[in-house]
Amino acid sequence: MRIQATFLTLLAASLPLSAQAQDLSGMAGALKVHSTRERTFVGAISYTQPVGNYNALSLSYINEGHPDDHHRDGMAGQVWLRTKNVAQGLMLGAGVGRYFFFDTARTDEAPHNFDNDHGWASIVSLQARWQFDNRWYAQAQLNRIKPDGKDNTTHLLIGAGYRYDGVPGAKLHLQNWAYDDTLTLSTGHTIVNSLRSESSRPFTLEYRRAAGKYVDWTVSALDEGSTVLAHRRGAAAQLWLIRSLNEKVEFGMGAGPYVAWDGRDTQGHDTRLTGLLSAVARYHVNRHWLAQVAWNRVVTDYHRDADVLLVGVGRKF
Repeated sequence: MRIQATFLTLLAASLPLSAQAQDLSGMAGALKVHSTRERTFVGAISYTQPVGNYNALSLSYINEGHPDDHHRDGMAGQVWLRTKNVAQGLMLGAGVGRYFFFDTARTDEAPHNFDNDHGWASIVSLQARWQFDNRWYAQAQLNRIKPDGKDNTTHLLIGAGYRYDGVPGAKLHLQNWAYDDTLTLSTGHTIVNSLRSESSRPFTLEYRRAAGKYVDWTVSALDEGSTVLAHRRGAAAQLWLIRSLNEKVEFGMGAGPYVAWDGRDTQGHDTRLTGLLSAVARYHVNRHWLAQVAWNRVVTDYHRDADVLLVGVGRKF
């Protein structure tokens, strides 16, 4: 599963390198599979941190659509060389990096005719951005993804983004970040990463504490709900990299181990050690209450990966 390597990628892409303007963007477009010439949709969400006037680091979630017999998505960390940052006008860039993917692939051997494959790929990108004078920008991007032993894909994406000027990125919403203890109760929607995408209702209880200006750690109790393929519950511990986008909103990425019991486990194991990769957006209503939206990917070694989408309310103390 290489969770440790994935987290290092997240770390490299999210370090608090400067107080320069970080930005968030969303894009969508068309994807081509080279081996079969199939075409499908593609979507991406990216966080970018400039490093000086000509370089940047980015972290992206990419969903590669639904070509025949494959549902592939993943996380990409990239280093960018760009033309000089401009307050308004055109900026061009080229990026290279690594892409950790999750592929739900049809097979005749698995008990339910699918596998959850995990692996690494190289990603190369070209980008054109037009910066408006109100922090918004329009963006077009071309990606080429080349996994080892898997289908190569090309993406053409168009979208928009927002630049957060002058925010240092530390936990600005707190007078004393060292005491950001939060208890959050969440529910939402669990989707098993199968070809039928079976779903259920999850519930989680999370305890979060700030460990630094840019780092949180959490302990969570999870019940992913019950489907025909999985009925999993357990406890997870995660380390998070957190960036403040303004005095109310935080964005973060986390990773860690998840010890779970699955009542539908096809191998008959009582407990399994899995991995949990997560992204969170937190809105601080006031000094005592916050709202939270989170995406979690459960990474397994027995073909029962799942997405757990959560909306919650937290109490700070």
